[in-house]
Amino acid sequence: MEYITLSRSWLPQLHALIRQTAYDRVLSVDELAHGLYDDISITPELLVGVVEGGVLAGFCLGCLREGRGVVILFGVHPEFRRRGIATALLDELEARFAERGINQILAEGVGPGYFWPGVELTRGPAISFLIKKGYETDRVARVDMSVDLGRVNLDTVAPIARLAADGILIRRAAGDDIPAIAAFALQSFSRGWQLEVEEAARFAELPLYIALHGGQVISFAAYDVTGYGRFGPTGTRPDYRKRGIGGVLLKLCMAQMLERGDETAEIAWAGPVSFYMKEVKAQITRVYWGFRKTLR
Repeated sequence: MEYITLSRSWLPQLHALIRQTAYDRVLSVDELAHGLYDDISITPELLVGVVEGGVLAGFCLGCLREGRGVVILFGVHPEFRRRGIATALLDELEARFAERGINQILAEGVGPGYFWPGVELTRGPAISFLIKKGYETDRVARVDMSVDLGRVNLDTVAPIARLAADGILIRRAAGDDIPAIAAFALQSFSRGWQLEVEEAARFAELPLYIALHGGQVISFAAYDVTGYGRFGPTGTRPDYRKRGIGGVLLKLCMAQMLERGDETAEIAWAGPVSFYMKEVKAQITRVYWGFRKTLR
């Protein structure tokens, strides 16, 4: 059994193995590559794999965020299970964190950018494994929601006109809007959302809508920036809430997904569940826990 660092040259095998380890949200090769190799918080030495006979038998992928170690994904090839490979990989990743002075480890989604919010509750063996390895959970649920785009009314003509009468302009963002939107996301929400807004700049047509009042950004909504077909992040300035702005931006994003041929949209790590149920008939599809450990 040989430990390796999973450089970009291992991407095809890694992508294939992630598919084999039954993660049900299919990642494209490009999405996986961007999330691992284009992210400045990724340290290559924390992308750990095990090779046996030239075959990638398992992986345990980590990164550093805000002074903490994050276990991004882990898995073992079905033909190599029950041989202690998962334990060996996690031990090796923890040792590499410790070498960098990191003692707080999270096995959960940490923005900006993540593949899954945590460990899905249907994955009993993974949950049992983490608990056995000393990871703890507060059992606070993180949920994904799904929207059947063909069964929801995405018309926004009337509410956009109503908001315009109040001086609120709704439109797709342009490239030169991104600095102001990112600054708004940082000031009103978080550094993670700021960086996710900035991710929109890499798309030819920005997957980003905004609301403006008096030339100032008061709300935004993005899609595709944390994964194809995913909605979010989104946020509205507190003093402009309950006026239907967030719902309009949500529907504009969903309408773009429908127009390009998507049948469903995902709301990852959904916050106001009742809001999404009301606006676009979203349904909870996955539930996750996050896990944490302090290294001794």
